[in-house]
Amino acid sequence: MIDVKQAVKVAMEKAADLLGQRPFNLEEIERESYKGSDVWVITLSFVADPDQTSAFSTMVTSLTRNLKYKRFFIDPETSELLAMKVREVETQ
Repeated sequence: MIDVKQAVKVAMEKAADLLGQRPFNLEEIERESYKGSDVWVITLSFVADPDQTSAFSTMVTSLTRNLKYKRFFIDPETSELLAMKVREVETQ
């Protein structure tokens, strides 16, 4: 059985493999049921288009608009990635 640190590591590795090498930030860690099984759910954020956020003047407002979130569903027994989903975040 993998612990939370190992689940985060798996999510980060899978994110880099599937979405490309870019900085990912850990946002949420949860235990959830997925298709009847207990899983780790790791939410990572990343900048959708890193080239658009290079100027310091766009720091807060455009960076938050360009952030994307993905949820990674990791089997705690096998460390297999079961699913990756978009995490929608409400804007104020």
